[in-house]
Amino acid sequence: MFVVLILLVVLFAIGAVVAFVRGLLAFVHEGDLIKGGEDTYLKRGEQQNKMMSQRVLFQALAILTITALGLLFSAR
Repeated sequence: MFVVLILLVVLFAIGAVVAFVRGLLAFVHEGDLIKGGEDTYLKRGEQQNKMMSQRVLFQALAILTITALGLLFSAR
């Protein structure tokens, strides 16, 4: 059980990092579009917001899993 929880923590942490990097890349890409004059107002920021939401979700899941891991360790 402990191995599964530790594996979940690692996977959720990797997911948070991937979502963070994708959000940064979307931010850079949006800046390039604005500089190039291809700014579409409705699409601007949608991908950044999506990546931020995913990052927050993965961080919350990692924290909940770490909490469960701590509760299991304290019960022993």
